[in-house]
Amino acid sequence: MREISTDHAYALAKDTAKRIVSGELSEYDGAMIIWKEVIDKLGSRCPDDLWSFKSNASAIEDIKWNDEQGGNRNESLIRRCEQEILVAAKKLADQA
Repeated sequence: MREISTDHAYALAKDTAKRIVSGELSEYDGAMIIWKEVIDKLGSRCPDDLWSFKSNASAIEDIKWNDEQGGNRNESLIRRCEQEILVAAKKLADQA
């Protein structure tokens, strides 16, 4: 996997956060981009201010998998994860 610079990573994450806030991307899709295209390519541990994207996308992914396996689709937990992603996106988008 090719690593990217911290500056490039944050530029991509901030652009993606703005797209989440504007509604161009769903919370889940945007968080997955930040997780797979930014966090995974930083080559170090996940920065604290990006952790909410990874953790909530992962939780939604787990819920969807559970539903596909015949388990419960916990819609209230999905909504809570989406709200946490949106809060993190607004905060990141507003950073100078």
